[in-house]
Order: sequence, then structure tokens, then C-alpha cells
Amino acid sequence: MKASQKPFNIKLSLFILAMTIIVMIFSINRIMINQLRDEARSQAEILAKSYSDAINSSNEEDIRFVMDILLPSMNFPILITSKDEISAGLNLGFSAQEGSDEYNSQAWVMVKKMDQFFPPLDLVWDDVKWGEIHYSDPQVVTRLRWMPYIEVGFGIVFILITLWGMQLIRRSEKNLIYAGMARETAHQLGTPVSSLMGWVKLLREEKEDHGIILNSMNQDISRLSEISERFSKIGSKPKLKGIVVLELISEVSEYMRDRLPKQSEIEINYSGDSNISIQGDWVLIRWAVENLMKNAVDAMGSKSGDISIILTQTEAGTQLDMSDTGKGIPRSDWKNIFRPGFSTKKSGWGLGLSLSMRIVQDIHKGRLQIRESTMNKGTIFEIIL
Repeated sequence: MKASQKPFNIKLSLFILAMTIIVMIFSINRIMINQLRDEARSQAEILAKSYSDAINSSNEEDIRFVMDILLPSMNFPILITSKDEISAGLNLGFSAQEGSDEYNSQAWVMVKKMDQFFPPLDLVWDDVKWGEIHYSDPQVVTRLRWMPYIEVGFGIVFILITLWGMQLIRRSEKNLIYAGMARETAHQLGTPVSSLMGWVKLLREEKEDHGIILNSMNQDISRLSEISERFSKIGSKPKLKGIVVLELISEVSEYMRDRLPKQSEIEINYSGDSNISIQGDWVLIRWAVENLMKNAVDAMGSKSGDISIILTQTEAGTQLDMSDTGKGIPRSDWKNIFRPGFSTKKSGWGLGLSLSMRIVQDIHKGRLQIRESTMNKGTIFEIIL
């Protein structure tokens, strides 16, 4: 799949999901409204039958039960008409006094509206129709009709606020990444460029053997080429090849030993099966391991200490454990240290470990995490590929 298609597919999936949720909200609302309407219709039918039976029986107790108990228990608008007269009304919400011309006028208008949605129920006495019961939806149904629109509206507002917040966070992270990448690039290029400038100066002054100078310049040029290759591969999909992991660890260890301060007493040791190999990109994995080792050196500072790398083959894959005897990482920062821009060092840019995380997890589909860290005792990073 092309990279340009992924954002489109994600947006399409989110749109389909949103439409599905909206349809479900309206469907559930429709089911609830229909159930309430069915209940209102059943109650109105019971009222009509009870009202007719009470009148036909001429029993005052039956009539009193209908008028005093059954009718007031109804929770929806009801109008009882007899020919051209309004006999009774309930739950109408009229401000006009019952029996007044204004009340009757409003009642007949409501009768017409009621009959548009619910057919009136006949009231019968001696098999002769003498009146009708008109009714409409309970007030809760009217409120429920607007609920989906309110819910969807709140949902849209919430999504817009969330997207706006995510955009701010994303923009902030981008700025941190851009600034960090710029500083990391300057840092990576600074040493070999400064070295080359020094060698050029010595060539002009002819104070050293040209052969030694040229060999050193070749080393610096190779380093610049490696840096260029690193940054070109981190933004693209590299081709994975067979890598003997112990050889890579050996190369990184030698590189770091040569660059430790002269007064440093840090020891770098490694062990493992020399036959263990993986499919990966040598340049990027070397960069990831180098960043972890630099982080370990910084954690120990100028004091003596040990960096130990153990390579093993487990059921989960090829496992690389790198431990140091540095100052340790607080538990609260275990996840933050992999976030771009986060650093516990005053002069740190917070990009080395995040780059290692991207190389291991995003590009090589592995796992990078802190397995253990104790304050003032050290940290163990775990890489599984």
C-alpha cells in the first residue's frame, strides 16, 4: 500500500464508523419511540374499553374508577369528545380555563393533530357510538425525538475539540522532532567536520605525515557518509538483510571505547552466541544500539562503571539486554524517555531513545523497553527482534 493511501483509508474508516454510530443512535431512538407509542396505544384502548363498559353497566363505582383512578393515571394527552363537544381532557398543558371558548378552540386544534398520528377510539353505549377518545404521544416521546440530534451535535463538538487538541499536540511534537533532528544532525556532523578542519590545517602547515592525515580524513569521511545514510534510511523503508548480531555489537562497542574520555574508567563488555543472526538494516540497528550505549555512558558520567551487553535467543526472538551501573531512571519516566523531546539531561535533546524506539519497533517490528531500573544502581534495556 502506498504511503499516500494510508491517511485516506484511515479517514474513510473513521467516516464509516461515524456514520454507523449515527445510524445506530437513530435506530435505537426509533425503537424506543415505537415502544412508547405502542404502550400509549394500549393504554388508550384499555381506557376506551373501560370507559364504555362503565357507562354501559351504569355502575357508579365503575364510572368513579375510570374517572378518578384510571383516567388520571394516563401520562399522555387525552381528549374525549361527544359529537361536537369537548367532554374531558387530560395532560393538555393549556393555560386557558377548562370550558372556555379559548380552551375549546385549542382543544379542537389538538384533536385534529392527534387524529393525524393516531386514529381515535370509539366510545360505545348500547352498541351506539356516542363519542371518541383522542390521544397523542407522551411528552417523553417528543423529547426523545430531539435526543439523537442533540447527541450527534454534542458528539461532533467533542470530536472537533478532540481533533483540535490532537492537532496542537501533534504540532508541538513535530516542532520538538524538527528541533531535535536539527540538533542531532548538527551533533552527529560536528565531530567529523571539526576533525576534517583540523586535518586540513595540519596539511597546510605540513606538521604531520601525510599518510596518517589522509587515513584519518578517510575515517572522518566514512563517518559523514554513515551519518548521511542513517538520516536517509530513518525516513524510508529500508531493505532488510542478514545480520550477525554479535559482530554488530562488537563494532559498536569498539567505536564507543575509542570515544570514551581518557579519564573514564567505564568498562564495556559483551557476550553471546556468534551464530545468532536476524533480518534487519545494519546501519539503523547499529544506530539504535549506539544510542542506548551513549545513554548508558551519560548515566554513569565521569565515574567508573560497567556496561554489559548479553545476546540470547529466546522464544520471543533475538534478545539483547544492555545493562549499566548508572544513576537509574525513575519509574514515572519509563515511558516518557521514549517520547520525542523528553530528556532528563540538562543539555539533552530527547531524540536518541525515541529514534531507537522507531528503529526497533516501527521499522523492524521488534520491541524496546526498560526491563529494570533502580535509582543509583543502574538500568537494563531490553531489545527483542
